[in-house]
Amino acid sequence: MRCYIFTLDDCGRTLKAQEIDCNNAEEALQLGSPAVANDPVEVWCGPRRLARFEPERRQERPLSRLRERLIVAERRLHEGEQHISEQERVIAQLKREGRDLALAFSILDTLIETQKAHLQERDLLVAEVAKRSG
Repeated sequence: MRCYIFTLDDCGRTLKAQEIDCNNAEEALQLGSPAVANDPVEVWCGPRRLARFEPERRQERPLSRLRERLIVAERRLHEGEQHISEQERVIAQLKREGRDLALAFSILDTLIETQKAHLQERDLLVAEVAKRSG
């Protein structure tokens, strides 16, 4: 039986997915429950969710973990800026060559929307770190 163990972040997004072969659903649950450390874990068999396990200390997120997530958010913002700049260079090159720009602009729009989402996530994390720091 093909089963999956998904490690989730605090918003329910998948951080890590592990595919496992099990004899039955009970075995999948036994393998999934110890996977819980700092993040919630869901165990699925095919399209059916068997269980969700939560770490015991979910009330207050440790400040160090928030700072780690803030570092990741900052890295994503930096990478996003690089992707946008590169796409703008591609558009300029295509324009010089007289080529169709529709797809290139569509990609740029997607990059900009993704960057906005990264900015929102970073701002939420900054506010949460400030709140917890005192």
